[in-house]
Amino acid sequence: MNTIEEYVNKMFKNVVKTEETEQLKVDILANMEDRYTALIEEGASDNEAIGTVIVEFGNIDEVLNEMGLNHEGAPEEELGDVMVVEVDDAHEYIEARRRAGLGIGMGVLSCCFALCGLLVMMAIFSFETAGIFMGLIWMFSFAVIGVAFFVIQGYKLDRYKKYNEPFVLVPEARRSIEEQMENYKKSFIISIVLGIAFCVFALMPVLYGAFLYDDKLTVFGSGLMFLIAGIGVLLFIYSGMIWTGYQNLCDHGKTVEQVRVAQEKNRKKTKINHIIDNIYWPIILVIYFLWSFNYGTWAYSWIIFIIGSVFESMIKSIFGIEED
Repeated sequence: MNTIEEYVNKMFKNVVKTEETEQLKVDILANMEDRYTALIEEGASDNEAIGTVIVEFGNIDEVLNEMGLNHEGAPEEELGDVMVVEVDDAHEYIEARRRAGLGIGMGVLSCCFALCGLLVMMAIFSFETAGIFMGLIWMFSFAVIGVAFFVIQGYKLDRYKKYNEPFVLVPEARRSIEEQMENYKKSFIISIVLGIAFCVFALMPVLYGAFLYDDKLTVFGSGLMFLIAGIGVLLFIYSGMIWTGYQNLCDHGKTVEQVRVAQEKNRKKTKINHIIDNIYWPIILVIYFLWSFNYGTWAYSWIIFIIGSVFESMIKSIFGIEED
């Protein structure tokens, strides 16, 4: 029985997983298992039954070809280099967003800690040169660390740029992501609330110093403000990166048919934008200069660019092109 299941799984290994193909796979496997059971009951051996079932059902490739599917992982109608995202791919993407959110958040916190150190040193050393010098060394050191976090995480996220374009998301992966997204919603809301709370309470040290009319205490409190607010921003970025990752998968992940439609729409959009950028706006620019030179209306002829933008939106609307 396992041999039959492995045979069917192998035949469907490189076929795009849609509801239609998954149902076809289930139906074929069920029919083959029923036939196998019947042969066993008739007295056939295990090997004889498996061989007979595979021979009787013929080449599954023929069934796939009749449905317009092949082993290139896409329908016969070429989809180009569209990415197919399965469960493991989706989970890898979310994990990458989680790590990037933590890294970028730590970069922001490091920059805030840099400012905190500068202000605290100034306050502790009563604004003397030594305190300012030490504070600057502190600030530049942690600023470099913060920038390093940004660069590293930006580089790591670069390989996931294709998730911002339409891709094929298999049904099983969509169900898994939607379930995880629903489970994460509570944590996301708590993180946002805590982030807001940290940002609000970050003002307290500054207000306390200002209330006492103490300049050193106010500067010291300003340093603490950056540190506390940085923690709040870290929570925003970390939770937001994960949440937008789920949203990207749900919004850009489509069925094969939806990807075809999206590709056609994108080709149309590219063509219209090309005409607007290379023909429409150069004509507007020429009209602007000719009108301004001939009639000396430099003071208000720039309005043509506003009018041009309005007409550009109208043209895109007529052709069903959405604004980015």
